[in-house]
Amino acid sequence: MPVEVIRKRLPGVMADLSHDSDRSQLRQFLRLLDTRSGGLFLYGRPRAFTELEQAQRADALLRMKRHPAGLVRGGARALKTLVALLWVTTDDPAEHLAAWEAMGYPGPDGPPRKVAKTVELVAIDRDTALQCDVVVVGSGAGGGTAAGVLAGAGLDVIVLEAGGYNNESDFSHLERDAYRRMYLHKGLGTTADGGMVVLAGATLGGGTVINYTTSFPTPNRVREEWDRVAGFSEVFTGEGYADSLDAVASRLEVNSDHGQPSPRAQILEKGLRDLGWQVGEMPRNAVGCTGEACGYCTMGCRLGAKRSTLATYLQDASQAGARVITNAHARVVLTDGGRASGVLADVGGFELTVRARAVVLAAGALNTPAILLRSGLGGRAAGRYLRMHPVTAVWGRFSERVDPWTGILQTRYSDEFEDLDGSGYGFKFETAPVHPLFPAAFMGWESGDSFKRDILGLGHTSVAGILLRDRDHGRVVIRKDGSPVFRYSLSRYDLAHVREGVARGGELLASAGAEEVISSTVTPVRWRPGSGTSVEDFVARVDAVGYGSNQTGYFTFHQMGTARMGRFPADSVVGADNEVHDTSGLFVMDGSCFPTASGVNPMISIAAIAHRGSSILASNLA
Repeated sequence: MPVEVIRKRLPGVMADLSHDSDRSQLRQFLRLLDTRSGGLFLYGRPRAFTELEQAQRADALLRMKRHPAGLVRGGARALKTLVALLWVTTDDPAEHLAAWEAMGYPGPDGPPRKVAKTVELVAIDRDTALQCDVVVVGSGAGGGTAAGVLAGAGLDVIVLEAGGYNNESDFSHLERDAYRRMYLHKGLGTTADGGMVVLAGATLGGGTVINYTTSFPTPNRVREEWDRVAGFSEVFTGEGYADSLDAVASRLEVNSDHGQPSPRAQILEKGLRDLGWQVGEMPRNAVGCTGEACGYCTMGCRLGAKRSTLATYLQDASQAGARVITNAHARVVLTDGGRASGVLADVGGFELTVRARAVVLAAGALNTPAILLRSGLGGRAAGRYLRMHPVTAVWGRFSERVDPWTGILQTRYSDEFEDLDGSGYGFKFETAPVHPLFPAAFMGWESGDSFKRDILGLGHTSVAGILLRDRDHGRVVIRKDGSPVFRYSLSRYDLAHVREGVARGGELLASAGAEEVISSTVTPVRWRPGSGTSVEDFVARVDAVGYGSNQTGYFTFHQMGTARMGRFPADSVVGADNEVHDTSGLFVMDGSCFPTASGVNPMISIAAIAHRGSSILASNLA
């Protein structure tokens, strides 16, 4: 990509960063790169980066990626990611990038079809005060489900969603456009140390609009653990939660009948079966997937096959009279005499005050604790016990074309290594559609030529995703301006399980016929299974790079636990009925309620918690 194009587009990408502090840190890093003293500190040469020859710049980047300071490693990784993003994405639906042509990527699958929007919105064009029975903050698996149940019970419900209203008509299937429209922090958010990219939904319907449709119920073993950790007798193991699991699975039309395996899934299944490892068919909340027109659903399902809350519970709520307000950023919970009495929100620069008999927070495990902390509510456990289900990957290069962006999202998985410690902690193998942005961000860099070869060879690449059930946890805190910060890094205990996942992932792809296996370390480690070297040698070389922050690449698609349910206020935020311990009339019904990590994709567990909690609340308010 020409330097002038990067210079032209980079300010726009930097403007998309989630907070002024992120932009400031990146600018500071770029300024250091442009000074001799900075060069000495960052890569050991008393010369500015712009003064270096091309080979010297490559060496400087490698030195920064091995720097003892995590923030320097993170800065180098951020620079590589942003430039790679500019290389493989475009904002112009008419543009067909040279990189796409080289890799055989088709780009968007035509223009979006015109589909009417059937959830009626309330427009806010001045400072406004409203009143209702229940105000629900968030509209994803938790908030959307709660709104549908509460409105269906005859209650007057107002739903506040921070994102916009996007449906089939808005799904351009351009990656950057999708991330800007429908992802939290426009898909550029990270943990505080920059070591993990944080992906979550920020659109009406939340993550259910852009997720992989994977619909596992809460495993029985996890339900037992949750009751034990929470100090409950039969909240998660009881009939009420079981009935809610069944109810949400029915409404979201969970099935295994629309799961034709893609080439990616076939590779995963072959490797698993050849090794004698467990393989299962993925339950999904989708009906009518064709396989041929699929693969773009992380940018929105144009077929209308995905049974998101937007297509189900929010439709129910709207038809029952619920009022829905988008682009509404909840600031604080209002209280009166120790009881929640409403929510104060910003909507397009106007102040919205919603007074209610009850408040339900379902803004997700990243923003629900931020609202609690800004409000001074939730007790000392608010924001604590953050789990991230960290995801890393091992890549396989095949002689035949895989076209990993095609096919149904997820149809096969393996729980062979879900219990590595005898306590239910380990990892799942999953695979997912891979469009250019994801590997450009995730794959490591050792030279311009090798990185270009990796990305332009995407059509021959498949991925073994390693979804870790993290035992240990981090924390959400807030800045002075009230915005959230995600403090999280993997513990040594959990890193040992990541290492096992990388080893077994390499073994799996080799068994499936990969000619080359590539790690997701910041400097990629490569293994050719036919060369006579072993998977143990591959892992030893990955060990030398490391699995920690900004050593191995991580994403989080599932965040949980920051306002967890429990019997005791000392280590939990809400009780058995989802009511906040220190504030009557305030409820939490989303993934932040999880006492520990779910170990499976959490959508159904979140929806079941919201269904059970809102059913109890509806009966109490009737």
